[in-house]
Amino acid sequence: MAYPMTLNTLFIFAKPNRIGLSKTRLARDVGKAEAQRINAMATSRVMRVAQDPRWQTALMVAPDNAITSRQPVWPDTIMRLPQGAGDLGDRMSRAYNTAPLGKVVFVGTDMPDLRPAHIWQTIKMLNTQDAVFGPADDGGFWLCGLNKRIGTEDPFFDVRWSSEHTLDDVTRNLGIADIGYLDTMIDLDDGEALSAWTKPRV
Repeated sequence: MAYPMTLNTLFIFAKPNRIGLSKTRLARDVGKAEAQRINAMATSRVMRVAQDPRWQTALMVAPDNAITSRQPVWPDTIMRLPQGAGDLGDRMSRAYNTAPLGKVVFVGTDMPDLRPAHIWQTIKMLNTQDAVFGPADDGGFWLCGLNKRIGTEDPFFDVRWSSEHTLDDVTRNLGIADIGYLDTMIDLDDGEALSAWTKPRV
């Protein structure tokens, strides 16, 4: 499917809300049924940012055959594309390479506090910076924004994914780029993250 010629592209990486497929790390800590419920809640909240005229959204789906899956929390109006094979870096690279030139933003479905304001703030920051990250408290990131220009390459190679080194590895690959940061937030990867997220916040 072809993209409209837009300068702002949002990729949402998602899996069907199916026991044994999504939120497996969280399921080990809180149980499969509870993990499925939490995933549905978080995904539903993330999808609220998708349908906004300020950016073009594509849902990057895994596994690839889920592209035609009927998922109640996946809006039918959002373009779906297969993530393809490889690790997360391979799949993010593939999405980046399909995007038009302009501002490219990546998010997952495990950050229930995501708001349209976060996406718009990222896009505005990319007017003056090469990249923008929303750091997660576990060393990863809940958002990545990049400027895609002619000849630029993505920074998703040789990254230790799902570790405390993830964000450092990606920013290292960017070299001397001018990088901006949003607030550090919690993404719901496991039981510890869920406990931290559910605590009252001052």
